[in-house]
Amino acid sequence: MTKTDGAMPSVFICCVRGRIAYVKSFDRETFERELRRINELALWDYEISAAGDGTLLILGSNDFVYYHYLEIEFGHVTFCDLPAHFSHAEFRLGNSDEQATIWVTAESWSEDGRKEHEIRASEIAVRIGRVYYYERENLQPGERIASRKTRG
Repeated sequence: MTKTDGAMPSVFICCVRGRIAYVKSFDRETFERELRRINELALWDYEISAAGDGTLLILGSNDFVYYHYLEIEFGHVTFCDLPAHFSHAEFRLGNSDEQATIWVTAESWSEDGRKEHEIRASEIAVRIGRVYYYERENLQPGERIASRKTRG
């Protein structure tokens, strides 16, 4: 299902709370709205957190050392050629009827220049909120602690 230009990062599970949008079957209008929300965040870096069993989880952040701010979960994925780590991504919906084709123009961490990558999926879930990689008190609404350790 996935082709990357390197080893996949360690898989981890994050607590899922906060704002969420979930699409059960391909709905063009909802996909376009969610991809627009993602692009409006203007995050710098992305990584594939988990891939398998028809699911693809992408995290987005401006500082992966301490937290991530975005979780994009694609369901019923039949194809993905994104690199494991990429930056300055722009997501757009291609022409398709039965399954969404999402084009991602981004810079790979292992290659020079911007390239276009493809994801084919029927479901999308977008979670926005700061997910910290360390214990922290006084969390604000939409913030949570991830179940993985801070990178070191």
